[in-house]
Amino acid sequence: MKKNNILNAIVNVATNRLAGKYNLTQYRDGGSKHTEKLKAITHKAICEQIVQFAKENPNIPLYFILSVGISKGAYKMSEFAKGYKRFDADKVKMVYRMGMAYNAHNGLERRKMSDVTIRLIMRYYERVSQDFDYFLIDLAKSKVLGKDCGSREMNYAVLCKNLNIPIKEEETKLADVA
Repeated sequence: MKKNNILNAIVNVATNRLAGKYNLTQYRDGGSKHTEKLKAITHKAICEQIVQFAKENPNIPLYFILSVGISKGAYKMSEFAKGYKRFDADKVKMVYRMGMAYNAHNGLERRKMSDVTIRLIMRYYERVSQDFDYFLIDLAKSKVLGKDCGSREMNYAVLCKNLNIPIKEEETKLADVA
């Protein structure tokens, strides 16, 4: 069985104390490396929040929590190594709720969200509305796409238009050509 390295790294940071080097003089307030210590403290606090959130919401996959709550590439070890700066638990819960409603609307109630669906719902959350009721109104107006709602073969601009998500002019021109 393959180990989940990112999960192990997050749990390790969350459960262990900060490295002893942060007690040295250069890491104290006014020291030359004080900002590095503050970043490490922030990263540790966020890892603790992620572990707690994952325990409280076992139905939400870790890659979803990281991609939505931190940044789109937060599930990568290279991003972890840079240190996490913020975590938005409310965004994760709302995007998950919207995504599950989107899947249900398209007849895929029991399936997990595809990466395309996650990106689409995040785009809706960031560019249209964070209100679930407003999302339901746009969802009711959208066409039922079935399995195509999260397919990579489906034109992304078409998926955006179906949910009333604004797209850039260049993307519109590409959609008209295709």
